[in-house]
Amino acid sequence: MYFEKMCGMSNIERKIPVRIALVALLLMVCGAGSAQAEGSLFLRSEFQVMGADASSNWQAQTQRGSLGFHQIGGQGRNEQSSEFGSVEEESKDEIAGPSNTGEKVKAGLFSAILPGAGQYHTGHKTKAYIMGGVEVAIWTAYFVFDKQGDNKRDDSEEWAAIYAGTSGSHADRYWQDVGHHANSDDFNEAVLREARALGEDPTGLITGADAWQWVNDDRRFGYSRLRADGNSAYDRRDFMILFAVLNRAVSVVDAVIGAGGADGMLETEVLGMNMEMEVLPSFSDPGARWVVSRSF
Repeated sequence: MYFEKMCGMSNIERKIPVRIALVALLLMVCGAGSAQAEGSLFLRSEFQVMGADASSNWQAQTQRGSLGFHQIGGQGRNEQSSEFGSVEEESKDEIAGPSNTGEKVKAGLFSAILPGAGQYHTGHKTKAYIMGGVEVAIWTAYFVFDKQGDNKRDDSEEWAAIYAGTSGSHADRYWQDVGHHANSDDFNEAVLREARALGEDPTGLITGADAWQWVNDDRRFGYSRLRADGNSAYDRRDFMILFAVLNRAVSVVDAVIGAGGADGMLETEVLGMNMEMEVLPSFSDPGARWVVSRSF
């Protein structure tokens, strides 16, 4: 009787259980798809932030859910990459570490050879022209002062030849003695007195063609002034060498500071540690900063 009653159910009554089953199945499928989508979104975010290796805990889930690992990174596991670059390239960058030492050393060497060359190499052409111009001016002044010294020395020797009767070429010590003594006999007497005081045999006496006699003290003083002017020119010439050294030092420091990334920053890696040195050039408050860090 029961079977007969069931068989006698209307079409509407028979369709209700079928519809309920279809709705339940659809909900199950949607729920699974939503979970799968959420898992995929999480995996994509994790992959972009932490890299493919950090997603190893989820690989089993992606394989069970038929989400190929290439769906996250765009490639297979052995060829993982992201918008930030390939994992292999990032690993190499981490191993190598940031370094601008080579560029700074190169710029410093260029400026050591020729002031301004390092600045020109790094693109600071205005500084390059200024430092190069200073270098040209320094060496121009050096040769000018050297020539002035030579001219004054030649003038003094000609003056002595005219007013003291000297002749020939002599060492600088001879010309100093000519300016200190009115004549060669006066010089010889000074040598003899010194030798007697020391109990030694006299040496360096002036005789023959090397003898001199000034016509008066005014001419001798004029000779001394010419010699002093020549010495002053040679002193200025020697100062130019010091200026050239200083110009090179300034150019090297400035080239090193301005090369390789941020001005004043030297970056390199030693024994797995990142090292940064920043020079803070300032007339009022100069200083430097040294930072050592390590990534884990």
